[in-house]
Amino acid sequence: MPMPKLIRYAFALAVVLALTVPAELYTARGQVHNLQGSGVPEFEVATIKPSAPDVGATNFSLAPERFSVTNATLNDLIQFAYNINSKKQLPTAPDWIVSKKFDVSGKIDEANRRALQALPSDQKLSQFRLMVRVLLEQRFKLKVSTVQKEFPVYALVLARGGAKAALAPVPPESMSQRTPILSGFSRGQVKAGAVSMSLFADWLSGGDDVDNRVVVDATGLSGGFDFSLNWTPSRSHPTANDMGNGQTAASVPDNSGVSLFTALKEQLGLELKPRTAPLDVILIDHVEEPSEN
Repeated sequence: MPMPKLIRYAFALAVVLALTVPAELYTARGQVHNLQGSGVPEFEVATIKPSAPDVGATNFSLAPERFSVTNATLNDLIQFAYNINSKKQLPTAPDWIVSKKFDVSGKIDEANRRALQALPSDQKLSQFRLMVRVLLEQRFKLKVSTVQKEFPVYALVLARGGAKAALAPVPPESMSQRTPILSGFSRGQVKAGAVSMSLFADWLSGGDDVDNRVVVDATGLSGGFDFSLNWTPSRSHPTANDMGNGQTAASVPDNSGVSLFTALKEQLGLELKPRTAPLDVILIDHVEEPSEN
């Protein structure tokens, strides 16, 4: 899987998840909603240290009082902070931003914790993103800019005949009481609860099954939905059995089951249509390796 999709990594989304529009980028000190009324939202205390070797997957955890991530590259952190849905939109230099792994922990003070809990789910996640951006500015001395480039994308649309019954709308009066949850994906078994189509499109973005493309919501469906989706994930990264004579297979799909495209149409009444769209690409103007603390 090319990217820890927000990360499809072990960001289990049993937290406050409702993502913003794909590729909608802001400067770290722009679009700031300060929880306490002035200045920029920041962690009360934050620590950054090198990850232990061979610890496995990248894991993000969001809680009212703390943000933490283990085994993440700086690019993973940038991807979260700026809500990037494809690795093609991320920088690749200097080399250490994609090779060195870090464990990051940020503590949220009591006043901000109470204010954070009172926000709707989408605003909660936006606050975490803003705080991580500020942390990257402070500790990695990160300064970024963006340029727009045209990319192939997929539009998530309604299939002919409309949404299936399995795509069950959540009553509007219940949405404020529920936390959006998405889990599974890498196993091809998504369980979704109170999930918007915008969030689902973000979740689909950047994976092998969509050719690493960004997916944008064009369903016209509002509100949240409960649903399950089952398919056989494709494989774009070769295993030992895919190699021969020193060459690797670029793409070896697993055809033993239904594809994501077919599953979306048959199980949910949704389709992915190829399109092109301008997306923001992040450029690093300045960055420094953080000192350990």
